[in-house]
Amino acid sequence: MSEALRQAQGIKNIMSRSDNMNKIKFLIAFGALALMGAGCVTIQGSGGAADGGVYKSANKGEEWVQKAAVLTIPGRTASIASVNTINISADPQDPRALYLGTAESGLWVSYDGAESWFAAGGLARGQVPAVAVDPKTKCTIYAAFENKVMKSTDCSREFKGVYFDSRQGVTVTAVALDSFDPKIVYAGLSTGDLLKSADSGATWSPSFRFESPVRKILIDHLDTRIVYAATAERGIWKTTNAGKDWADVNAGLEKFAGSKTFRDMATDRSATGTLVLASQYGLLKTRDGGNSWEALQLLTPPGSATIYSLAVNPKDGNEMYYGTGSTFYKTANGGINWSTRKLPSSRAATVLHIDPSNPSIIYMGVRRFEQ
Repeated sequence: MSEALRQAQGIKNIMSRSDNMNKIKFLIAFGALALMGAGCVTIQGSGGAADGGVYKSANKGEEWVQKAAVLTIPGRTASIASVNTINISADPQDPRALYLGTAESGLWVSYDGAESWFAAGGLARGQVPAVAVDPKTKCTIYAAFENKVMKSTDCSREFKGVYFDSRQGVTVTAVALDSFDPKIVYAGLSTGDLLKSADSGATWSPSFRFESPVRKILIDHLDTRIVYAATAERGIWKTTNAGKDWADVNAGLEKFAGSKTFRDMATDRSATGTLVLASQYGLLKTRDGGNSWEALQLLTPPGSATIYSLAVNPKDGNEMYYGTGSTFYKTANGGINWSTRKLPSSRAATVLHIDPSNPSIIYMGVRRFEQ
């Protein structure tokens, strides 16, 4: 397919997500937006080689291809090959619709499985550590951005703030939606506060204060009243009644040095109550919702390697992946044996995301950390 045809197909895919959109106005606005996004990539996040952004594997990590093309008008080229990635989220209804949160270059969106990208309206700069897509209304998206929770109801063409924190230096670090009732939104803050909205972000109330920055919020896919909150230094917390009460599930972690220092966390959707935690210690697994934890045997000694990212095959919990600053690790038998591959980038593998409809497809986001 020629470049012009590929761009036209990408624009068609975007327009099809909102049938009541004025197509002529969108094409004009999109051209301007693409040019603005192209400027951002060339100015921000460019430190060093252009081996950043996103990589895609179609064979479970055996081979990787950088996916950095930006949709723009014919005759112009742009790329996200220099950006530092900190989050990749997907539309629950369409796994090819991806949302790329970066460390300094805002939010980027793809509707064709990372083959092309465009800058989200109003979020073409700054850090976006988390994105959540409404599982029932695909054009409704929430993003953590600076001291705000931003919301779009038009497929990322425009974002507006639905939560602002007035305290100096406070940032929104995590966001999650209840898949059963998407009007329920959770937001985690750098202060350790966890907030909840029951009306799609119109109003908010405090749910709990963890006294450590909230790094990730995971909601149980079978019972959405069960929510896990991962903190930077105080381990994992859990509610079984949608945030009314919280308790830590760290008793089984105490014997693993560094286990409360969070790196990443993933659910095993093939087994109820099963989570895998990446910490300073290494990888730990619970099969009973956090009541007990066991260490997975890795190729490196506990605490000797920094794990930046983690993913579990949603169809087969024995298949797990994690990334470090230089290496991609893979197991197909629950951690009994591991295979390794050198990363396709000089940057650390900070994000791993598996396509739930085709687990052979894996997306990797990479980031360069300042020395």
